[in-house]
Amino acid sequence: METKDIADLFIIATGKIEFFWNFYTVTLLAITGWLVTKTNPLSLQLKILISLGYFAFAVMNILGLFGAYMFAETLRLDLLATSDACQSSLENTCQALSSHSFDVQKSMILPIHGFIGLVFFYIIWFSKFGKTKIPASSA
Repeated sequence: METKDIADLFIIATGKIEFFWNFYTVTLLAITGWLVTKTNPLSLQLKILISLGYFAFAVMNILGLFGAYMFAETLRLDLLATSDACQSSLENTCQALSSHSFDVQKSMILPIHGFIGLVFFYIIWFSKFGKTKIPASSA
C-alpha cells in the first residue's frame, strides 16, 4: 500500500471520529430540547424507554469511537513507518504525526460518556419537566 493510500485512510478515520462526537452531541441536544419543551410529566414507562434508548445509543457510540480511534492510531503509526513518508519535504508533517497520539483522546471516551450519562439519567429520573404550571394572567 502506498503512502497516499494510508494518508487517505487516515483522513477518513479522523473524519469518523469527528462524526461520532458530532452525532453524540447533536443527539443529546435534541433529547434535551425535547425534554425542556415537554408540557406533560414523564411517565415511568417513558423514563425507562428513554433510559434504555440512551444507554444503547451511548454504548454504540463508545464502541464506534474506540474502533475509529484504534484505526486512526494504527494508520498514524503506519504513516510514520513508511520509508518515503518522512522525506525532507514532509518534515513538519512527520514531526506532528510523531508527537501526536490518539491514546489520550481514546482514554477520555469512557469518563466523558460516564459523566454525561450520569447527568442525563439524573435529569430524566429526578427533574420535574412538565409539572410546573405557569399561572394565567388575570388581565
